[in-house]
Amino acid sequence: MSGPFFSHSDVEENNETEIQTLLPDLANITIVYLKEIFNVAPGGKSWDEIENELAKGKVLKDIYNLTDDYIDASYQATKEKLEEHDFDGAKELLLNLCLVNPGEPKYWGGLGKCFEGLNQYEEAVECYKMLTLVTKGAEPLPFLCIGFCYLKLNDKINALEILEEGKNICDPYDLEQRTMQEQFDNLISICNQ
Repeated sequence: MSGPFFSHSDVEENNETEIQTLLPDLANITIVYLKEIFNVAPGGKSWDEIENELAKGKVLKDIYNLTDDYIDASYQATKEKLEEHDFDGAKELLLNLCLVNPGEPKYWGGLGKCFEGLNQYEEAVECYKMLTLVTKGAEPLPFLCIGFCYLKLNDKINALEILEEGKNICDPYDLEQRTMQEQFDNLISICNQ
């Protein structure tokens, strides 16, 4: 997931390819993470079985037949922890949710927010990059978040590039995005100082 950021057009044209490319990496991360949590593979499955299913593009939600109610309850617990500024606790829950369903934008956005709250800006950038992938680069907010994190890392070059790209996505007729466009302008002016 590291490396130079992709452009908005790359996300639109190559989103499926990009996600498919990342799935084996996500499967490896998932297996490592699960092995840290569990001494024995959970749910009566072997590690090899889980790894094979993940490598095929399945998510833990499907592998373990987790219900939407169970996942929603986990997400509600996460929101409570975020409201209490318990970023470590929320991060653990959100990591699990991202592993369970990596295609859900709110999990990546929440995880990015946790890393920001913990001043772990490089990790936050990676989460927001995944968020742009999942939203097919159509939402400006992740670009704003990435730009902010790059500024916190004193990387004005990457910040400026991503902020200009995100600003171009904003709809000037949408009130919320018009406000966001002002935030882009403010951060872009900081980059140019």
